[in-house]
Amino acid sequence: MWLGLLLGVAVYAAFGLLPAAGNLLVSLTDYSGLAGSTTDFTGLANYTALLTSERPGFIASLIATVIFVTAVTFFQNAFALLIAHRLVREGKLESLLRVLVFLPIVLGVTIVGLIWILIFDPSGGPAASLFGAVGIHSAFFGSSGAALPLVIGVQVWQNTGFSTLVFIGGLKAISPDIYEAASLDGIGRWQRLRRITFPLLAPSVTVNVLLAVVGAFTTYNLIYVLTDGLYNTNTLGMLAFTSAFGTSANLGLGAAVSIVLFAMTLVVAVPLMVWLRRRQRRLFA
Repeated sequence: MWLGLLLGVAVYAAFGLLPAAGNLLVSLTDYSGLAGSTTDFTGLANYTALLTSERPGFIASLIATVIFVTAVTFFQNAFALLIAHRLVREGKLESLLRVLVFLPIVLGVTIVGLIWILIFDPSGGPAASLFGAVGIHSAFFGSSGAALPLVIGVQVWQNTGFSTLVFIGGLKAISPDIYEAASLDGIGRWQRLRRITFPLLAPSVTVNVLLAVVGAFTTYNLIYVLTDGLYNTNTLGMLAFTSAFGTSANLGLGAAVSIVLFAMTLVVAVPLMVWLRRRQRRLFA
């Protein structure tokens, strides 16, 4: 047992703690990653640069991140719960629909991004034809007003399948006898949903909300494929990537952004987890 525990700790340290410590150290330097370049210790200069005119895009990225995380978490779980409520029944059609709902996760980020770029191609994609028929014209992913909502929609579309399966598992764990007893007591469908289904789904809600929050905070690859961080879609995850590996590569600055993003994720996720777990205990007490 101890050998297995030590092996697990060693693997976690090698692939988790050491890279994290290295990232923190890099954030305190001006390391560019370019061959032949010198590296100097700059202390907190990268962090202070984020809040000054030297990096004016940070505040915009912070706002975009808050909007992105909030919208994705809400809509992903709302749609997943609605779909799960429909697909919880056993049947060939329900099984097929579950596969179709889960399919976007299997496709991968690049394929998903290219699919939606083709759909919203302003020069002749299906969406452009549909909106054009009613007199609406847009650059879609190339529009400052439409790009962020569209990226949110694609993120929700890709990840709703997993959340749906979690909710289906939670719904199946609820005994039918509870609903039968509620019906005999004259409790209506909406009241059963509000007083029975929602409270008993608390563990599934906890899992889905936390996964959605953390996933939305750390998303950058989908945004990179869809917009390259342009048109008000430059979230902190995307900012960290472009700062480190963009045209003016600065791994130190990118590491600093990633540390800030990690801190934000902790500040949001940990209190949220505590609140959701306390909610579970109150409901099941």
